[in-house]
Amino acid sequence: MADPAAPPPAPDTAAPPPAPDTAALTEEIRRLRQRVDDLESVVGEYRVQMNRMLTSASWRVTRPLREAMAAYRGNRARLRRQVRRLRGEQVGLVDHPAVTGLFPPTRASLPEGAMVRLREHAGDPPAWGDPPQRTAQVLVLAHVHYPELWSDIEDRLVRIPHAYDLVVSVTTGHAEAVIPTIRRRHPTARIVVRDNLGRDWGPLSDLVREGVCRGYAAVAKVHTKKSEHRIDGDGWRLALLDGMFESREHVRRIVELLTDDRTVGLIVPGGFIEGTEHWGCGQGVVEALAARLPMAFDPAQLRFPGGSMFWCRPWLLEQIARLEVTAEDFEREAGQYDGTTAHALERIIGVLCTEAGMAIIETTEVRARLNALRRTPPQRPRVLAFYLPQYHRTPENDAFWGEGFTDWDNVTAATPLFTGHRQPILPAAEVGTYDLADPGVLHRQAALARAYGVAGFIVHHYWFDGRRVLDTPLRLWQADATLDLPLALCWANEPWTRRWDGKEHDVLIPQTYREGWVERFWHDISGVLADPRYLRIDGRPLLIVYRLDLLPEPSAALTRWRALARDAGLGGVFIVGVQSLRNFGLSSAGHLSGVDAILEFPPLSGARLHPITEGLPSGSRAAAEQVLGYREARPDPRPDPRLPAGVPLLRGVMPGWDNTARRGERAYLFHGANPVTFAGHVRAAVAAADRRLPGLLCVNAWNEWAEGAAIEPGARFGRGYLEALVDALGEDPPGFRKPG
Repeated sequence: MADPAAPPPAPDTAAPPPAPDTAALTEEIRRLRQRVDDLESVVGEYRVQMNRMLTSASWRVTRPLREAMAAYRGNRARLRRQVRRLRGEQVGLVDHPAVTGLFPPTRASLPEGAMVRLREHAGDPPAWGDPPQRTAQVLVLAHVHYPELWSDIEDRLVRIPHAYDLVVSVTTGHAEAVIPTIRRRHPTARIVVRDNLGRDWGPLSDLVREGVCRGYAAVAKVHTKKSEHRIDGDGWRLALLDGMFESREHVRRIVELLTDDRTVGLIVPGGFIEGTEHWGCGQGVVEALAARLPMAFDPAQLRFPGGSMFWCRPWLLEQIARLEVTAEDFEREAGQYDGTTAHALERIIGVLCTEAGMAIIETTEVRARLNALRRTPPQRPRVLAFYLPQYHRTPENDAFWGEGFTDWDNVTAATPLFTGHRQPILPAAEVGTYDLADPGVLHRQAALARAYGVAGFIVHHYWFDGRRVLDTPLRLWQADATLDLPLALCWANEPWTRRWDGKEHDVLIPQTYREGWVERFWHDISGVLADPRYLRIDGRPLLIVYRLDLLPEPSAALTRWRALARDAGLGGVFIVGVQSLRNFGLSSAGHLSGVDAILEFPPLSGARLHPITEGLPSGSRAAAEQVLGYREARPDPRPDPRLPAGVPLLRGVMPGWDNTARRGERAYLFHGANPVTFAGHVRAAVAAADRRLPGLLCVNAWNEWAEGAAIEPGARFGRGYLEALVDALGEDPPGFRKPG
């Protein structure tokens, strides 16, 4: 407060500053412009010399030496990892289910000041689309916060031998000055200006959500972070950049590997893969993000790209969008070096890669991987998806369940049994609650299946000793020769009971086997099997029988069907028996000895069962021991020893399982199902495939909505399961073109 007795201040009588010397300023500007031109000329000459060096004879001659040194560094890094494993620093999958990531952590378990919101999914799936400027199959995503460091990135882009698209995020109020420089050298680059939230991961989350990665073969992620908390900040950054872009030939190999080997997800500069020693205080933030799917993971398996520069498969980067990270989840920048949402995203990209069954490798390992791939090309099996024909009105449904009933009534009425339980599980808007009496539905499903590598449907066939039920889709298929949809039949030969609502002893339609049933069944299906669109294995129509153990004299029935098929000119029939029961009880599996193959049918067979005995929220209405971990339900590589020896085993996977819609509080469900973990299950099934079979994989199911087992587009993940299937199997997604 001013002293009231003090005199008022004297007026400012100082002379005004002299007018600036306009001529001097003009000359200074001219000299600066000339300096800029000179520097750009030097940079241009540097690029010319760099191109000459990379294409010179000496560079080619010394390549073996450089590759030998790279192999040495890679082998040394692998040896270090193996030593850590032997010491117990990293452990494999355990016998009890992983619950980390299934439920949001408590606020108290998060670092002080963490902004990540403890919520479950609340929004719609990302509405991805191809960015209009996509002109190549390689994408470079660069983040610029320090404009003076942009040249470090730009100088290395010359080492990309392919045409590439460039997307640059620039920090608001800090790096806009670099935009004209980028424009001069890369006039087609897409440049976005973003607030300084989440460092390079904040803008990346926005761009991925917009669909920027769609349709590419490989993505390179780079940035200009100085990491001032590191003594070797500049050297660290330059080593990362040089590891990313060692040479044109090396980059070519990286892109080829990511294009052709779907078991590799991340390629990181040599020496920059980090592990569990770098959890810091941020594991809780990773858990909070994982719970948004939800996705269980094992914290002891952490491996991630230290430094956040890497090459990756676009599908992997796109999964960041499913975490629904927004500006509200990021802390204000204050030089933090641990515990933020940005640090959590740096780690969760490694978690996503591991859970999807993909490897995180160093750039020094690329050549060896590529050579192995060329020696043994990957097996790309045909995918067959089980298909439920229930979604149309029938007299039986009207009589048993009420006028106009279809399975959609169960689906839409489901309610969650505990906090975080995802119910109801609904189809996406593009699918809707369709009516299978409409022929257009089958045409749309066929087109979608073809686009995502599904070779055909296995339709559940309900035949009760001469009486067909739920056969409208099959009749429509037979009547429409334009329907390009291969299919096969699975005879669901159990009695029709009220098991859906827990009353399995209340029989609605019995399954009987009167004299002559073998011939009657064959004549019922023979017209379908003779259709040229019908699925064949080794030239024979495929027939699956769900419960061979219920048939009287199953061996005699199989022999008779094969003879009838030969008489009909079908060349026989390829009969598959379902290992439908996990425990054969007092009976043996001898009824399966006469089949051509045995099919795993998860979750009833081929899937590991691990109840979640801890972590369920209080107040859960789910029955004890009936909530299991989906992560641990991956295919067991060990065949059931009770199965007959010498019979090939056809692997099966499921995108999830949750029959709450039918059984309510008596539900049997696998918590933690999501496209990422599903991709890991598919890769595990392919790796464990029986080589005696001609490359087949069965998915249960295309549209079992009331049992939470559908790869058809859903309200929660959109086309996520189909995209995961395509990526895991090595098929090309719709609109994809390989780099030239």
